[in-house]
Amino acid sequence: MLSSIAEKTYWLSRYIERIENTSRLINVNSDLLLDIPHDESDDLKHLIQITGHLKDFKKKNTKENVFFFLIQDEKNPSSIKYSIEMAKMNSRYLLTMLPKSAWEQFNNLYTDFISKNKSYNEDLYQIIRNSQRFFAIISDGMQRNDVFNFIKLGRFIERADMLSRIIEDQILRKENFVNKYYQNLQWSSVLKSINGFESFKTENKENLNQEIVLKFIVMEKLFPRSLKYCVDKLLEVQRFLPKSQKIRKYMSELLIEFSYDDLYKNDKKILKVLDDFQFGLIKLDKEINARFFN
Repeated sequence: MLSSIAEKTYWLSRYIERIENTSRLINVNSDLLLDIPHDESDDLKHLIQITGHLKDFKKKNTKENVFFFLIQDEKNPSSIKYSIEMAKMNSRYLLTMLPKSAWEQFNNLYTDFISKNKSYNEDLYQIIRNSQRFFAIISDGMQRNDVFNFIKLGRFIERADMLSRIIEDQILRKENFVNKYYQNLQWSSVLKSINGFESFKTENKENLNQEIVLKFIVMEKLFPRSLKYCVDKLLEVQRFLPKSQKIRKYMSELLIEFSYDDLYKNDKKILKVLDDFQFGLIKLDKEINARFFN
């Protein structure tokens, strides 16, 4: 497998996963505005902070401008528009690598977004469904070869990165509302943004609070959008790629600091560990680039 093909496969997967995650974030937080009485714009601007591009947001802080920046702004490297165009660019080199049905589904994803015949809520729900169908086709109809492994590698690195950013953002902004009920409602929205509310309630009959939610999102090994699940999938896929001691080492170190129970009650500690986790993902991405793509 050519290194250039491996790189384009890896980034195609990352961009499609990013498209779905960003769509979920916008929809869930838009719904949350209806439940919590506070200034809309201040609470939506934090979504840009999650993506890491707050410094690039130059317009007036309004709901419309925030949504445009996250959905349609081609100059924003984390917008849905930018991500879907980058995914399309990478896909041009992979026509013979993926099942025909996967390409048909990717075209559905692209054309449904470009046509924009629906309201942004309906449009984003359709993006989520199309992204899920693309990965479902890959999972159910593709040979477990190097292409499949690089798709998996990119997908779970992107998912782990977004999860850690969502957790960090919620901890940083929770003090905006003193009322405990609203804080717990925000944690509920975090679960919904990762499609985990029902799974959480199945496992946890207690009242929803930060400590319980954090342990679920971080260490629940059977939930596909937990950090633990993502790291386990990364460790699983690296066994089938050319050996790299550094890559395995970086993957194995990602969750070490999350194993202490008292961590989840201390905001400063958890923020420090999340920073270390994100730095670990950056190191991992750089090593993957150096080992496989250059």
